[in-house]
Amino acid sequence: MSNRIVIEKVEIDENAVTKFFEERVTRYDEKHPVVAILYQDSNPALAESRDQHEKSVALPLLEIQPTDRVLDIGCGIGRWANALAGKVARYHGTDLIKGLTDIATQRFAGTPHVTFQALKAQDNHPDRLTTPPPYDLVIIAGVFAYINDCDCLTVLKNVAECCAPKARIFLREPVGVERRLTLKNIWSDELKHEYSAIYRTAAEFLEMIAATLGRAGFTVAQHAPLLPPELSNRKETTQHYFLIKRGL
Repeated sequence: MSNRIVIEKVEIDENAVTKFFEERVTRYDEKHPVVAILYQDSNPALAESRDQHEKSVALPLLEIQPTDRVLDIGCGIGRWANALAGKVARYHGTDLIKGLTDIATQRFAGTPHVTFQALKAQDNHPDRLTTPPPYDLVIIAGVFAYINDCDCLTVLKNVAECCAPKARIFLREPVGVERRLTLKNIWSDELKHEYSAIYRTAAEFLEMIAATLGRAGFTVAQHAPLLPPELSNRKETTQHYFLIKRGL
């Protein structure tokens, strides 16, 4: 089978994904922290510009309140904590890789009401979170590309249980521009590692959201491509965001 699969739904190896992200821990650089989780190893300025642009788009849409309790699934080194610490009542970040949450814990040591936990995305259930729900805002950024379809649905179902009656969800993921694309253990010269990911279409994300969060009273308030052309360097994929709300 080819390592590049279009349209057909196939699974990627969870262990291979874990090894990839464990290796990313070694790429952490205090001078360019977001590169470890946004890649672009040879072009840190691009990773930093993407980080800044994403937040410039998302934060006005999210209308952050000082009373907000925030759950960040796939928090990495605490990229979103940089923007939210001190501005919300509580921030709790979770990530599959303990090495990344260890870095995040060190970066925000002594910061009040900011906590981190090593936890699989699909295990973000009220019974498993060390900082319990409800949450007013959930951020999921760059997670679904690395988990299989069944786990995506589990994440969304669990998120619904973690949310307050009035809540917002910001979901940002790389998507296939014209069709679904799966990469299985492809060697990346840029990342110097084998790489696996599933790039679902925006339409597929809308279907998953409707089948899970939609049944819990959430609706998609807005969705659109995230990056301007000058920050996008892929032909087959692009970054897309979904703003999902309930009771607002």
